[in-house]
Amino acid sequence: MTKTSEQVIEELSTQGYSRIPRVYEPSRAAEALAKVRELYDVYKNKTSEDVPFLNVGQPTLYNLQNKDIFFLKFMFEAQILQEILVHFLNDKWFKQIEKGEPNYILRSFIARSSNREMPLHIDSFVPYEGDHVFIMQFSIILQDQSRENGCTIVVPKSHHAGEYATQDFHKTALPIESKAGDVVIWDSRLWHGTTANTSDDTRWAIIGTFCRWWMKQHWNIPKTLPQHIYEQLTPNQKAILGFCSIPHDDETAGIDLKRGYDSLRENVDEYAIH
Repeated sequence: MTKTSEQVIEELSTQGYSRIPRVYEPSRAAEALAKVRELYDVYKNKTSEDVPFLNVGQPTLYNLQNKDIFFLKFMFEAQILQEILVHFLNDKWFKQIEKGEPNYILRSFIARSSNREMPLHIDSFVPYEGDHVFIMQFSIILQDQSRENGCTIVVPKSHHAGEYATQDFHKTALPIESKAGDVVIWDSRLWHGTTANTSDDTRWAIIGTFCRWWMKQHWNIPKTLPQHIYEQLTPNQKAILGFCSIPHDDETAGIDLKRGYDSLRENVDEYAIH
């Protein structure tokens, strides 16, 4: 049995992470896995060599939102994830979008397998204390994760430490073993990493990183999203991809960074920086 959004919110608040069982049927996860493997073979030799340390040696497929509409539909069909992200990341002063609708944005959307052990780290850039979450990740498990094939490990409650992660806790960190179709979600301040993948197989998962609307996205999603994918998205989904919080060219075009659905344009090209 899966969890309610209320249960997950409580776990995230107190422990800094939550595993939500069977958000997706195993057959649906298998469909996503096949798509990831197919596209990774196409793009694996087209990635820049300027790779962050944590991604070195880890098979990664970047910018899923641009690769196939399948991945966005796959992500958005899990309503519980949107409920959780609205709770933690929505700005209550963003009046241009109706209350309860997402005004947080997608920062990065990738698929990653696991090879080497990943050190403990945080993804919030800087550690801080407090109840306000600025960045949150979830991992959609596409292949069963275990200690042997590189599962995620966490240090519970470390999101309240207000400190950078130290490797002293790596051996005692809690392994999160999970099944295909599960989702693991965590506060970006949580100390987390992975075990080494000592199996002879991959360990793919889809990772979505979301942040407050005023933070910089990892990729220029509004400028680069293909038109045929843009046309298939709802206003709600376009807002999540950042189309309601794009900076204006200058003060003659506009001043307020918060925009409503009525600001959405017909063509992606209209969002390009001139």
